[in-house]
Formats: sequence, C-alpha cells, structure tokens
Amino acid sequence: MATVPKIGDEMNSYSNNENDVLLEVNGPKHMKCYFQELDLCSPGDRIIQLKISHKYSRKDFKQVVSVIVAMERLKTILVSGSQQPSATTLLSIIFEEESINLYDIIDQDAAVQSRNCILRDINQKCLVLSGPCELKALHLNGENIKQQVVFSMIFVQGEISQEKIPVALALRRNNLYLSCVMIDGKPTLQLETLDPKVYPKKKMESRFVFNKLQVKDKMEFESSAFPNWFISTSQMEEQPVFLGNTRGGQDITDFTVEETSS
Repeated sequence: MATVPKIGDEMNSYSNNENDVLLEVNGPKHMKCYFQELDLCSPGDRIIQLKISHKYSRKDFKQVVSVIVAMERLKTILVSGSQQPSATTLLSIIFEEESINLYDIIDQDAAVQSRNCILRDINQKCLVLSGPCELKALHLNGENIKQQVVFSMIFVQGEISQEKIPVALALRRNNLYLSCVMIDGKPTLQLETLDPKVYPKKKMESRFVFNKLQVKDKMEFESSAFPNWFISTSQMEEQPVFLGNTRGGQDITDFTVEETSS
C-alpha cells in the first residue's frame, strides 16, 4: 500500500528510509516531496521534486494530490550523460500530471468499521423480518423477543458532520441490506441481497447510505439518495417499515439504538 500523509494541521514530515522519501510542509497550503535516486547520484544532487497542493471544490473542502511523473525520462538522462543535464534538456522532458483524490486513497486503505445493534421505535416496537424481504414493527416480549432482527451498522464514506454520520444497515448473518429506490415515482424502502464477497465496503452506493441523525437521545435515519425521507414505522401494530417524509407527525421516525454482542 502506498503511504499517504495524514490530513490535518499536525502533519509536518514523513521519512521512509527504504526509498529515501521526505515529505515536508511549507506553510498550511503546500507540501513538497523529494525523491532521490540513491544508485545514480550522491546525497544532495539531482533531486526530483513533487508538489502536493490542497485544492477546494465548489461543494466542500478537498485536498487533492497533484503528482508530476518524470522519473523514467530523467533517469535515462542521468545514466547516459556524464554531465549535469542542461536547462534546455530538462525543459524538454514531458511531464505527465495526474490529480488524485486523497480521501479516495485513504478510504481504499481503511478497514470497514461496524457495530451490531438493535433498533426500536420510540413506542418500543421491535423490527422483525416478515417474509424474505420485508421488515415489520411490532411489540415483542418473553421468548418472542428473539424474533427481532440484529443490524450491522456499517460506517461508510459520505458527508460527516456533528449532526450526521453516514451508515449502511445490514441484517446480521443474511446479506440483506436496507436500500432506498424510486418505485412508481415514490422513494421506497426495501431489502436487497448483496454478494458477501464484495459487501460491506467503505464506499457504498448511495441507495444503501443513511444519514444517522442525533435527536436528543433518539436517532433518525435519513436516506442519502432521497434527502428528507426517513426510515419510518406506523403507529399501528405489525405494519411494514417504510420510507416516509413526515417528521413529528403520525408516522414514527425516532428510534433507539442498543448495541449488542450477538
């Protein structure tokens, strides 16, 4: 795996003894990388410089790494020539520039984090699997409590703030994921079976992503694909769990989240 510098004000320097790479920050907006070919030149000579810049997108702040690739051409010049290459020769080298999203690199290397939990609406109705691909909300007690589903709450890539955290919700042990799709012109909640060899992953498709919102001591789960639409239950008993766009009304959008080891 490629080594990626940490994002943050605390990032000052990085040294890799094997490749003799030095990364250093020159002010809050610029970082310089020096790569030195140990077998071709003595320390301090013929250093190739890569500049890593922080660019801003129109929507939010993003740090983009700009990599200038000229190693092979310059290596050929250094090997074949006995003298220092002239300025004209250096200017004749064709540089290939490529922009890489630093967050994408980090996300590829990051392990998927999850926790097992049980969801109940504020009326203490439990969620149970009804049929192969439907959830219903009903009150359970005694031995029946074992019918409630255990979710794997997966922390995924998305917009993170103090108010919301992007997650995916999978039913424990059966590869079923809650997803939001458009059916007959209406955002609809469904259960979708996914390949366990591919999922879960850090970068989930938007239909699987929910923004977990903290509302006092309760949680709401807003669809990332359909903003202002929430996982909801009915006031009535044993009704399907659905995607609704009414908060604080007849439909219930507030849930308690209880972590479990099962």
